[in-house]
Amino acid sequence: MRKSFALLLLLPLAALAEVVVPADKVEDSVNIRLEPDASSDVVGELHKGTSLPHVRSIDGWHEVELEGEATGYISADWSRVEPNPPEAEAEEVDADGAEAEAAEEFVEEAAEAVVEDRAEPAVATERVTAVEPEPEPELEPEPEPPPPAAVQDASRVDRDVLAKGHRSGELGNSQIFDDGNRVGIGTREPQQRLEVNGSIQINDQNSNVAGLIITQGSGDTGYIMHNRASTLTLGAGSVDRITIDRDGNVGFAVARPEHPLEMASGAHVTAGGVWTNRSSRDSKEAIAALLADEALVAVMQLEPVSFRYKAEQGERYLGFIAEDVPSLLASHDRKSLSTMDIVAALTRVVQEQQRRIEALEDELDARSKH
Repeated sequence: MRKSFALLLLLPLAALAEVVVPADKVEDSVNIRLEPDASSDVVGELHKGTSLPHVRSIDGWHEVELEGEATGYISADWSRVEPNPPEAEAEEVDADGAEAEAAEEFVEEAAEAVVEDRAEPAVATERVTAVEPEPEPELEPEPEPPPPAAVQDASRVDRDVLAKGHRSGELGNSQIFDDGNRVGIGTREPQQRLEVNGSIQINDQNSNVAGLIITQGSGDTGYIMHNRASTLTLGAGSVDRITIDRDGNVGFAVARPEHPLEMASGAHVTAGGVWTNRSSRDSKEAIAALLADEALVAVMQLEPVSFRYKAEQGERYLGFIAEDVPSLLASHDRKSLSTMDIVAALTRVVQEQQRRIEALEDELDARSKH
Protein backbone atom coordinates (compact mmCIF):
# COMPACT_ATOMS: atom_id res chain seq x y z
CA MET A 1 0.00 0.00 0.00
CA ARG A 2 1.25 3.47 -0.87
CA LYS A 3 1.85 5.84 1.98
CA SER A 4 -0.05 9.15 2.10
CA PHE A 5 1.59 12.49 2.77
CA ALA A 6 0.27 16.04 3.52
CA LEU A 7 1.45 19.28 1.94
CA LEU A 8 1.37 22.07 4.55
CA LEU A 9 1.13 25.65 3.30
CA LEU A 10 3.14 27.79 5.70
CA LEU A 11 1.33 30.93 6.78
CA PRO A 12 3.06 34.36 7.04
CA LEU A 13 3.73 35.60 10.54
CA ALA A 14 1.36 38.53 9.90
CA ALA A 15 -1.56 36.08 9.79
CA LEU A 16 -0.92 35.23 13.45
CA ALA A 17 -1.11 38.93 14.56
CA GLU A 18 -4.04 40.38 16.53
CA VAL A 19 -6.80 42.61 15.21
CA VAL A 20 -9.36 44.92 16.81
CA VAL A 21 -13.06 44.36 15.97
CA PRO A 22 -16.24 46.17 17.14
CA ALA A 23 -17.90 44.81 20.28
CA ASP A 24 -21.09 42.77 19.95
CA LYS A 25 -23.20 45.70 21.26
CA VAL A 26 -22.10 47.93 18.36
CA GLU A 27 -24.94 48.17 15.82
CA ASP A 28 -23.14 49.87 12.92
CA SER A 29 -19.70 51.31 13.67
CA VAL A 30 -17.42 52.66 16.40
CA ASN A 31 -15.37 55.88 16.22
CA ILE A 32 -11.59 55.94 15.76
CA ARG A 33 -10.02 58.91 17.57
CA LEU A 34 -6.69 60.72 17.12
CA GLU A 35 -5.75 60.39 20.81
CA PRO A 36 -6.87 58.03 23.63
CA ASP A 37 -9.44 60.58 24.81
CA ALA A 38 -13.21 60.72 24.30
CA SER A 39 -12.94 64.43 23.44
CA SER A 40 -10.21 63.87 20.81
CA ASP A 41 -10.89 64.33 17.08
CA VAL A 42 -12.61 61.47 15.21
CA VAL A 43 -10.31 60.26 12.39
CA GLY A 44 -12.47 57.39 11.07
CA GLU A 45 -14.90 54.58 11.85
CA LEU A 46 -14.56 50.82 12.33
CA HIS A 47 -17.67 49.18 10.90
CA LYS A 48 -19.31 45.99 12.04
CA GLY A 49 -17.75 42.96 10.36
CA THR A 50 -14.39 44.66 9.71
CA SER A 51 -11.11 44.80 11.65
CA LEU A 52 -7.89 46.80 11.96
CA PRO A 53 -4.38 45.63 12.98
CA HIS A 54 -3.80 45.85 16.74
CA VAL A 55 -0.74 47.90 17.79
CA ARG A 56 -1.09 47.95 21.57
CA SER A 57 -3.62 48.42 24.39
CA ILE A 58 -3.53 51.11 27.05
CA ASP A 59 -5.91 52.07 29.83
CA GLY A 60 -9.39 51.87 28.28
CA TRP A 61 -8.19 52.11 24.63
CA HIS A 62 -6.88 49.91 21.81
CA GLU A 63 -4.37 51.51 19.42
CA VAL A 64 -4.90 50.39 15.80
CA GLU A 65 -2.94 50.81 12.58
CA LEU A 66 -4.42 53.09 9.87
CA GLU A 67 -3.42 53.81 6.29
CA GLY A 68 -0.25 55.79 5.65
CA GLU A 69 1.56 54.44 8.75
CA ALA A 70 -0.79 56.47 10.98
CA THR A 71 -2.49 55.12 14.09
CA GLY A 72 -5.70 55.82 15.96
CA TYR A 73 -7.48 54.77 19.17
CA ILE A 74 -10.75 52.86 19.74
CA SER A 75 -12.50 52.72 23.11
CA ALA A 76 -12.07 49.33 24.80
CA ASP A 77 -15.71 49.57 25.92
CA TRP A 78 -16.84 49.38 22.28
CA SER A 79 -14.23 46.99 20.83
CA ARG A 80 -12.19 43.89 21.58
CA VAL A 81 -8.92 42.29 20.48
CA GLU A 82 -9.01 38.96 18.63
CA PRO A 83 -6.39 36.79 16.93
CA ASN A 84 -6.22 37.41 13.21
CA PRO A 85 -7.69 34.31 11.43
CA PRO A 86 -5.28 32.81 8.84
CA GLU A 87 -6.15 33.56 5.22
CA ALA A 88 -5.37 30.08 4.02
CA GLU A 89 -5.59 26.59 5.53
CA ALA A 90 -3.34 23.61 5.10
CA GLU A 91 -4.50 21.30 2.34
CA GLU A 92 -3.97 17.56 2.25
CA VAL A 93 -3.20 15.82 -1.00
CA ASP A 94 -3.58 12.03 -1.24
CA ALA A 95 -0.66 10.22 -2.91
CA ASP A 96 -3.16 7.91 -4.65
CA GLY A 97 -4.82 10.93 -6.31
CA ALA A 98 -4.16 12.56 -9.64
CA GLU A 99 -1.36 14.78 -8.28
CA ALA A 100 0.63 11.78 -7.03
CA GLU A 101 0.16 9.95 -10.34
CA ALA A 102 1.32 12.98 -12.28
CA ALA A 103 4.43 13.19 -10.08
CA GLU A 104 5.27 9.50 -10.70
CA GLU A 105 4.90 9.95 -14.44
CA PHE A 106 7.25 12.93 -14.35
CA VAL A 107 9.89 10.88 -12.46
CA GLU A 108 9.65 8.00 -14.93
CA GLU A 109 10.03 10.27 -17.95
CA ALA A 110 13.06 11.94 -16.38
CA ALA A 111 14.71 8.54 -15.76
CA GLU A 112 14.20 7.47 -19.40
CA ALA A 113 15.74 10.71 -20.62
CA VAL A 114 18.88 10.05 -18.51
CA VAL A 115 19.26 6.56 -19.98
CA GLU A 116 19.01 7.85 -23.56
CA ASP A 117 21.66 10.51 -22.91
CA ARG A 118 24.12 7.83 -21.67
CA ALA A 119 23.76 5.61 -24.78
CA GLU A 120 26.82 5.60 -27.15
CA PRO A 121 26.22 7.34 -30.48
CA ALA A 122 26.43 5.35 -33.73
CA VAL A 123 29.82 5.37 -35.57
CA ALA A 124 29.67 7.33 -38.80
CA THR A 125 30.70 5.37 -41.92
CA GLU A 126 31.70 8.47 -43.84
CA ARG A 127 34.53 10.90 -43.13
CA VAL A 128 33.23 14.32 -42.38
CA THR A 129 35.43 17.35 -42.78
CA ALA A 130 35.20 19.56 -39.78
CA VAL A 131 34.47 23.19 -40.62
CA GLU A 132 35.15 25.79 -38.02
CA PRO A 133 32.25 28.24 -37.70
CA GLU A 134 32.98 31.87 -38.39
CA PRO A 135 33.04 34.00 -35.26
CA GLU A 136 29.94 36.05 -34.80
CA PRO A 137 30.44 39.83 -34.67
CA GLU A 138 30.26 41.33 -31.20
CA LEU A 139 27.16 43.43 -30.70
CA GLU A 140 27.18 46.49 -28.53
CA PRO A 141 24.69 46.28 -25.66
CA GLU A 142 21.55 48.33 -26.20
CA PRO A 143 21.31 51.32 -23.88
CA GLU A 144 18.72 51.00 -21.15
CA PRO A 145 15.64 53.19 -21.66
CA PRO A 146 15.44 56.23 -19.38
CA PRO A 147 13.15 55.87 -16.36
CA PRO A 148 9.65 57.34 -16.61
CA ALA A 149 9.23 61.04 -15.89
CA ALA A 150 7.50 60.25 -12.60
CA VAL A 151 10.59 58.36 -11.41
CA GLN A 152 12.96 61.07 -12.65
CA ASP A 153 11.06 63.78 -10.79
CA ALA A 154 10.30 61.80 -7.63
CA SER A 155 13.31 63.33 -5.88
CA ARG A 156 11.90 66.82 -6.53
CA VAL A 157 8.81 66.17 -4.34
CA ASP A 158 9.37 66.76 -0.62
CA ARG A 159 8.34 64.22 1.96
CA ASP A 160 4.66 64.26 3.03
CA VAL A 161 3.85 66.72 0.22
CA LEU A 162 1.44 65.69 -2.55
CA ALA A 163 2.99 65.76 -6.01
CA LYS A 164 1.74 68.18 -8.66
CA GLY A 165 2.04 67.57 -12.38
CA HIS A 166 3.25 70.48 -14.50
CA ARG A 167 2.41 71.10 -18.14
CA SER A 168 5.87 69.89 -19.11
CA GLY A 169 5.06 66.48 -17.61
CA GLU A 170 7.42 66.95 -14.68
CA LEU A 171 6.39 66.56 -11.06
CA GLY A 172 6.88 69.07 -8.27
CA ASN A 173 5.58 70.09 -4.85
CA SER A 174 1.94 71.05 -4.47
CA GLN A 175 0.41 73.21 -1.71
CA ILE A 176 -1.06 70.15 0.05
CA PHE A 177 0.82 68.64 3.00
CA ASP A 178 -0.27 65.33 4.56
CA ASP A 179 1.69 63.57 7.33
CA GLY A 180 -0.94 60.87 7.87
CA ASN A 181 -2.66 62.63 10.79
CA ARG A 182 -2.96 66.29 9.77
CA VAL A 183 -3.49 67.99 6.41
CA GLY A 184 -2.29 71.48 5.60
CA ILE A 185 -3.14 73.58 2.54
CA GLY A 186 -0.62 76.36 2.13
CA THR A 187 1.20 75.30 5.31
CA ARG A 188 3.51 72.43 6.24
CA GLU A 189 2.91 72.75 9.97
CA PRO A 190 -0.85 72.14 10.44
CA GLN A 191 -2.00 72.13 14.06
CA GLN A 192 -5.45 70.66 13.35
CA ARG A 193 -6.83 67.80 11.26
CA LEU A 194 -7.20 70.35 8.43
CA GLU A 195 -5.58 73.78 8.39
CA VAL A 196 -5.79 76.24 5.51
CA ASN A 197 -3.43 79.21 5.19
CA GLY A 198 -5.60 81.69 3.33
CA SER A 199 -9.26 82.22 2.46
CA ILE A 200 -11.85 79.53 1.72
CA GLN A 201 -14.73 80.11 -0.69
CA ILE A 202 -17.82 77.90 -0.64
CA ASN A 203 -19.94 78.23 -3.79
CA ASP A 204 -22.96 75.95 -4.24
CA GLN A 205 -24.37 76.59 -7.71
CA ASN A 206 -26.89 73.73 -7.51
CA SER A 207 -29.08 75.19 -4.74
CA ASN A 208 -30.05 78.44 -3.05
CA VAL A 209 -28.04 77.70 0.09
CA ALA A 210 -24.27 77.52 0.56
CA GLY A 211 -22.68 76.70 3.87
CA LEU A 212 -20.36 74.75 6.11
CA ILE A 213 -21.72 71.89 8.22
CA ILE A 214 -19.80 70.55 11.25
CA THR A 215 -20.93 67.23 12.75
CA GLN A 216 -19.57 65.62 15.94
CA GLY A 217 -19.29 61.90 16.58
CA SER A 218 -22.40 62.13 18.78
CA GLY A 219 -24.40 63.36 15.78
CA ASP A 220 -24.83 66.96 16.99
CA THR A 221 -24.49 69.42 14.11
CA GLY A 222 -23.31 73.01 13.87
CA TYR A 223 -23.39 75.04 10.68
CA ILE A 224 -22.91 78.38 8.93
CA MET A 225 -25.43 78.95 6.12
CA HIS A 226 -26.00 81.75 3.60
CA ASN A 227 -29.27 81.61 1.67
CA ARG A 228 -30.76 83.31 -1.37
CA ALA A 229 -32.24 86.13 0.76
CA SER A 230 -28.68 87.15 1.73
CA THR A 231 -29.28 85.98 5.30
CA LEU A 232 -26.41 84.44 7.26
CA THR A 233 -27.39 81.88 9.89
CA LEU A 234 -25.27 80.25 12.59
CA GLY A 235 -26.62 77.04 14.04
CA ALA A 236 -25.69 74.82 16.96
CA GLY A 237 -27.28 71.55 18.02
CA SER A 238 -29.09 71.46 14.65
CA VAL A 239 -31.04 74.65 15.63
CA ASP A 240 -30.69 78.21 14.25
CA ARG A 241 -29.08 80.35 16.96
CA ILE A 242 -27.92 83.64 15.36
CA THR A 243 -29.31 85.29 12.24
CA ILE A 244 -27.88 88.30 10.39
CA ASP A 245 -30.12 89.71 7.65
CA ARG A 246 -29.14 91.75 4.62
CA ASP A 247 -29.81 95.03 6.52
CA GLY A 248 -27.36 94.12 9.28
CA ASN A 249 -29.99 93.32 11.92
CA VAL A 250 -28.85 90.58 14.30
CA GLY A 251 -31.28 88.20 15.94
CA PHE A 252 -30.52 85.74 18.72
CA ALA A 253 -32.93 82.82 18.17
CA VAL A 254 -34.94 85.26 16.02
CA ALA A 255 -35.28 84.25 12.37
CA ARG A 256 -36.33 87.72 11.09
CA PRO A 257 -34.94 90.44 13.39
CA GLU A 258 -36.58 93.86 13.08
CA HIS A 259 -34.05 95.77 15.20
CA PRO A 260 -30.26 96.19 15.06
CA LEU A 261 -30.07 93.71 17.97
CA GLU A 262 -33.03 91.56 19.02
CA MET A 263 -33.36 88.76 21.57
CA ALA A 264 -35.83 85.89 21.59
CA SER A 265 -37.32 87.34 24.78
CA GLY A 266 -38.34 90.50 22.89
CA ALA A 267 -35.66 92.74 24.40
CA HIS A 268 -33.85 94.77 21.74
CA VAL A 269 -31.68 97.72 20.90
CA THR A 270 -33.43 100.43 18.88
CA ALA A 271 -31.97 102.13 15.84
CA GLY A 272 -31.14 105.06 18.12
CA GLY A 273 -29.06 102.85 20.42
CA VAL A 274 -31.53 102.54 23.33
CA TRP A 275 -31.76 99.20 25.12
CA THR A 276 -35.42 98.25 25.59
CA ASN A 277 -36.57 95.46 27.92
CA ARG A 278 -39.61 93.33 27.19
CA SER A 279 -42.19 94.22 29.84
CA SER A 280 -45.48 92.83 28.57
CA ARG A 281 -47.96 91.38 31.04
CA ASP A 282 -48.18 88.35 28.74
CA SER A 283 -44.63 87.34 29.66
CA LYS A 284 -45.00 87.79 33.44
CA GLU A 285 -46.64 85.94 36.36
CA ALA A 286 -46.95 86.25 40.16
CA ILE A 287 -47.44 90.01 39.78
CA ALA A 288 -47.71 91.84 43.16
CA ALA A 289 -47.55 95.50 44.22
CA LEU A 290 -44.29 96.73 45.74
CA LEU A 291 -44.86 97.96 49.30
CA ALA A 292 -43.73 101.51 50.01
CA ASP A 293 -42.00 100.64 53.29
CA GLU A 294 -40.17 97.72 51.62
CA ALA A 295 -38.99 99.93 48.77
CA LEU A 296 -37.92 102.69 51.17
CA VAL A 297 -35.76 100.29 53.21
CA ALA A 298 -34.08 98.94 50.05
CA VAL A 299 -33.38 102.41 48.66
CA MET A 300 -31.96 103.65 51.95
CA GLN A 301 -29.54 100.68 52.00
CA LEU A 302 -28.14 101.48 48.55
CA GLU A 303 -24.56 102.80 48.54
CA PRO A 304 -23.85 104.78 45.34
CA VAL A 305 -20.19 104.66 44.24
CA SER A 306 -17.99 105.86 41.42
CA PHE A 307 -15.70 103.37 39.68
CA ARG A 308 -13.81 102.31 36.57
CA TYR A 309 -14.14 98.95 34.81
CA LYS A 310 -10.86 97.01 34.71
CA ALA A 311 -11.28 96.44 30.98
CA GLU A 312 -12.00 100.15 30.36
CA GLN A 313 -9.55 102.28 32.29
CA GLY A 314 -10.23 105.52 30.46
CA GLU A 315 -13.84 106.04 31.60
CA ARG A 316 -15.38 106.55 35.05
CA TYR A 317 -18.93 105.51 35.97
CA LEU A 318 -21.45 105.90 38.77
CA GLY A 319 -23.47 103.00 40.10
CA PHE A 320 -23.67 100.25 42.69
CA ILE A 321 -21.74 97.12 43.68
CA ALA A 322 -23.82 93.99 43.06
CA GLU A 323 -22.52 92.22 46.17
CA ASP A 324 -23.49 95.20 48.41
CA VAL A 325 -27.08 95.96 47.37
CA PRO A 326 -30.01 94.77 49.54
CA SER A 327 -31.52 91.39 48.72
CA LEU A 328 -34.66 93.00 47.26
CA LEU A 329 -32.55 94.42 44.39
CA ALA A 330 -29.88 91.68 44.11
CA SER A 331 -29.63 88.96 41.45
CA HIS A 332 -29.44 85.33 42.52
CA ASP A 333 -25.66 85.18 41.88
CA ARG A 334 -25.00 88.74 43.16
CA LYS A 335 -22.77 89.44 40.15
CA SER A 336 -25.10 91.71 38.19
CA LEU A 337 -27.85 94.29 38.64
CA SER A 338 -31.06 95.17 36.85
CA THR A 339 -31.50 98.92 36.44
CA MET A 340 -35.25 98.37 36.11
CA ASP A 341 -35.33 96.91 39.66
CA ILE A 342 -33.70 100.04 41.09
CA VAL A 343 -35.95 102.33 39.05
CA ALA A 344 -39.05 100.53 40.34
CA ALA A 345 -37.92 100.88 43.98
CA LEU A 346 -37.10 104.58 43.55
CA THR A 347 -40.44 105.17 41.86
CA ARG A 348 -42.33 103.64 44.78
CA VAL A 349 -40.32 105.77 47.28
CA VAL A 350 -40.99 108.99 45.31
CA GLN A 351 -44.69 108.16 45.10
CA GLU A 352 -44.87 107.61 48.86
CA GLN A 353 -42.99 110.83 49.55
CA GLN A 354 -45.32 112.77 47.24
CA ARG A 355 -48.34 111.30 49.01
CA ARG A 356 -46.98 112.43 52.37
CA ILE A 357 -46.11 115.92 51.05
CA GLU A 358 -49.66 116.36 49.81
CA ALA A 359 -51.03 115.19 53.17
CA LEU A 360 -48.86 117.74 55.00
CA GLU A 361 -49.94 120.51 52.65
CA ASP A 362 -53.59 119.67 53.31
CA GLU A 363 -52.95 119.75 57.06
CA LEU A 364 -51.24 123.14 56.85
CA ASP A 365 -54.09 124.57 54.78
CA ALA A 366 -56.61 123.37 57.35
CA ARG A 367 -54.68 125.02 60.23
CA SER A 368 -54.35 128.30 58.42
CA LYS A 369 -58.13 128.57 58.02
CA HIS A 370 -58.68 128.31 61.76
